Amino acid sequence: MPENVMLQTPPETAARAVQQVHALTGVRIVAAMWVVLFHVRGNIASEFPWLGHVIGPVLAHGELGVDLFFALSGYVLALNYGERMGWRLDRNATVKFWWARLARVWPAYVFMLVFAAIWHGILLARQSDDPVDVRDYSVGSFLRQLTLVVQWTEPGFDRLTWNGAAWSVSAEAFAYLLFPVMVLLIFRLNRSLSTRSLVIMAGVLLFPVVFFSYVLGLYAGWMWLLRILCAFMAGALMFYIVRRVPDTARNRLMASHIIVLATAVIIAGCYWMDFTARPRYIGLLIPVLVVIVGALGMADRHVAKVLGSKALVVGGMASYSIYLVHMPLIEIFWKLQMTFPATLGTGTVGAKLGFILIPAVVSVFGYCLWRFFEEPARRKMRVMSTQQIPERAVDDPEVGHSHIHGAADRKSS
Repeated sequence: MPENVMLQTPPETAARAVQQVHALTGVRIVAAMWVVLFHVRGNIASEFPWLGHVIGPVLAHGELGVDLFFALSGYVLALNYGERMGWRLDRNATVKFWWARLARVWPAYVFMLVFAAIWHGILLARQSDDPVDVRDYSVGSFLRQLTLVVQWTEPGFDRLTWNGAAWSVSAEAFAYLLFPVMVLLIFRLNRSLSTRSLVIMAGVLLFPVVFFSYVLGLYAGWMWLLRILCAFMAGALMFYIVRRVPDTARNRLMASHIIVLATAVIIAGCYWMDFTARPRYIGLLIPVLVVIVGALGMADRHVAKVLGSKALVVGGMASYSIYLVHMPLIEIFWKLQMTFPATLGTGTVGAKLGFILIPAVVSVFGYCLWRFFEEPARRKMRVMSTQQIPERAVDDPEVGHSHIHGAADRKSS
């Protein structure tokens, strides 16, 4: 007998996933810090060889933090917009969605784009060595980055952008552009397939990025497109899979255990690839990240409880701004090292102290950007819309809502 397929999902069922949105937000700061440390892994290994030996294999694969962001985006957008946009392609709903996403990502992105343009422009005008040379410093490049399309026509990202985070923001903007159509497919798969079939479909969606990353490498031409589409759609499908799991104490505990096990698999996989010199297997860890995202949707113990703490939730809310500021700040420190080698050069106390403080400095600047610019600008852009844009079911600044309260919040939105 086939499994029962939820052809008509009561609003209360859909709201259940909202109870653990804090863990989904908190994991974002983990992803952001993983990417930050990935970009200074060589410096850490140089300044602290023993530390580089211990944690180097995990830091060496910090680019997976971006894939975690992609999967999270798919899950969260399905949570927020699946019921609203999945029934039919509606012009008003589509415009409302696009404006909400633009309000979310564009203001802080433009702020850092202008900052990076000034930084690299001053170095170019003074004919000073740039620690990370830009491939195309031009008005055309600026306009392509400003409109979030810079990555869309490029197979790779060889310093195509002036701000290191811009390629992934452009990739995510491409997913946002397609989301009104993608959600129609995902929503219909949910209505027509059994739970077992949905799990198989999630595996099918992830197969291309796993296969081609093994054959060609994670940075091969157009792999960025596979990474965003596969992880994004699998994350959205995972929301519907998780929503079908009965909300019982046993299942929440099982999900909590799955997160611990999947995290151990990620860490062990990083060490295994390093020790065996087989980095092409990195794609196998992307499905594990998607499983972690899904498990966070219902877990309430262990890692999920820690990620749902107030400090990590606030960090997760600021994680996008942290992600945006990290490369410019790292590049500035690299330039200071070049300018003052006796004080900050490799092997000096200044260099050691600098790379110890990098995560904290990046977090402080990122928090300030989020608190004083990203969030105020997002609210202003929402007010500018001629249509009522619903509040998000995630990134709630209040931590500790009850299950009933969380569901009520989502209904009111």
